[in-house]
Amino acid sequence: MRKMILMFAVILTVAVFAVISPASPAVVEIFYLPHPPAEAVVKDVEAALNGLKDIEVRKYNFEAAESRKQMTKYNIREHTPVMIFINGKNEFVVKNRKIVLKNFPKGNSFVPFYEGNWSYQDIKEILRSLAGVKS
Repeated sequence: MRKMILMFAVILTVAVFAVISPASPAVVEIFYLPHPPAEAVVKDVEAALNGLKDIEVRKYNFEAAESRKQMTKYNIREHTPVMIFINGKNEFVVKNRKIVLKNFPKGNSFVPFYEGNWSYQDIKEILRSLAGVKS
């Protein structure tokens, strides 16, 4: 009987900590060229994330030596103005569309070659999905 009570107490403790422990924050890593158009996108991404909880944003300037380790981690070798990773990934399916979080957002590129297929709303949808929130 005593073992049973002890086991119940352990299970209850584990269950309580599982419920009250904060979830790991989503990590949003933004790589960017240090030029005004790309820097504006970084600010717009940060503004889009305002109000969302448990998000850690890390920014990396493509031209800064201290960013090289992260660029190697993601095997980034191409010249692109902006590249965004969420929890280590930059390719997602949002509403049955495959999106890649690189270049400028759709409709916000002054150079068509660097227009991506993502939007700020897509980033919000991805983060909500990771948090288990239905849209």
